Parts: sequence; structure tokens; C-alpha cells
Amino acid sequence: MEEPQRRIRAHCTASTVTVYQAYSPEIGTPAVHQGRFPAGWKRDRMTWVIKPLS
Repeated sequence: MEEPQRRIRAHCTASTVTVYQAYSPEIGTPAVHQGRFPAGWKRDRMTWVIKPLS
């Protein structure tokens, strides 16, 4: 089976949904080392996933 170009990786429980986000090395590496996102990271590029209350 061919690997898809895009994939959403997530884990959910009855009360939470955790979605894993990949970043480019220019953003991910400083974030890991400094514990925060560098200036190149933009909050407005985030997509929020909301779990319905059902």
C-alpha cells in the first residue's frame, strides 16, 4: 500500500482528542530545544479541531 501524502494522526478518549502536528526542522528543532516556538511559527496557521459533545 502506498503511503498517503497527508495523514492525520490522533488519539482520542471519551474526554480528549490529541492530534499530532509535524513541523519543519526550522520550527521543530528550536521548539524542542527552547521549549517554545520560534519567531517563524505563526499562530494564524493553526487549525483547531473541536470534538462534538455527543
